[in-house]
Amino acid sequence: MIDDISLWFDSMQYFHFLRPYWLLIFVVVIYILRAFTLCDDSLAQWRPLMSAPILQNLTVSGNNNNWLSPKKMTFILSIPLCIVLMGPTWEQQPSPFSENNSPLIIALDVSKTMEQGDVQPSRLLRAKQKIIELLEIRGDSKTALIAFSGSAHVVMPITNDREMIRHFLDALSDKIMPLSGKLPESIIPLTNNLLANSTVPGTVLLVGDGASNNTVKAFKNFFDNNSAQLVVWAIGLENGKTSDPTASTTTQQNERHSTQQSGGLTHTLADEPSSNIIPLQLEQLKSLSNESNGRLQMMTNDDSDVKRVNNYIKNNIVIVDDNSRPWHDSGYPMVFVVAAIFLFWFRKGWTLQW
Repeated sequence: MIDDISLWFDSMQYFHFLRPYWLLIFVVVIYILRAFTLCDDSLAQWRPLMSAPILQNLTVSGNNNNWLSPKKMTFILSIPLCIVLMGPTWEQQPSPFSENNSPLIIALDVSKTMEQGDVQPSRLLRAKQKIIELLEIRGDSKTALIAFSGSAHVVMPITNDREMIRHFLDALSDKIMPLSGKLPESIIPLTNNLLANSTVPGTVLLVGDGASNNTVKAFKNFFDNNSAQLVVWAIGLENGKTSDPTASTTTQQNERHSTQQSGGLTHTLADEPSSNIIPLQLEQLKSLSNESNGRLQMMTNDDSDVKRVNNYIKNNIVIVDDNSRPWHDSGYPMVFVVAAIFLFWFRKGWTLQW
């Protein structure tokens, strides 16, 4: 729910009115209501001739404080009516002839730390699942895949075939990489080559669990001199503990069994695997995204992170007919509000109150 609200706020940065000049009708309504009020003042001709205390004692004041009156309801009605006429909008209508020319470069960390099981079944498998979900949302859009550990390699150049990317994605692991380690900055030359032939800004999606100070400096230098945007997708838990309750229960049972065999020793072999898990380097990834003017997205157990990453990518998309696509007029639902208020005009004697 919170992620959906955040996505809505992200789209509201484009909020504007299609017909702002209709705001003048609100001024006209105020002027008309003011004119009616002056016409209803039956004592206006006596005020210049009599003092206010005497005039007050010689007149009987009616009850004009009823909120359910034609004048007040007209004022309330004018607010949603003006909003409808002004045409609020914050998104463009999709065009069947549009073409997404903005490439997405997915850089997946396949180093040894991605084999850890603090998120089940492992960080790498969970990252692959998330990437597949993202590809399904994006459809056949321009996408490339890079795998890195101690070195980086282009697994699939920019293509519109997501099934081909999925096929090569399944085979990626630390075992097939020629060099071990973790060097996210090694993707920069490959990324630069992939984006060299693109006429529109692209997006670099870094999917991994850590970075170094050299990574931050290299990425900052690259994105300061490049129009592409960076999105960092953090995979893993910051505290390094397992997120699988079944694994936790199994660990506790192993602890009791090992303790009984060792005569009550508190240090057990079952403690060692969990203590060897390297936590997610969240602070380094935050620094990486901040220094490169990028976005950081934490992995979630549902698909909210996938939707948010896709939204970040969409905000950077350049459409070939972007200027010709009309903006979606989002004020039409307010027509039902106007109609509901206008029902008061069917009240008996309502017109006579004017």
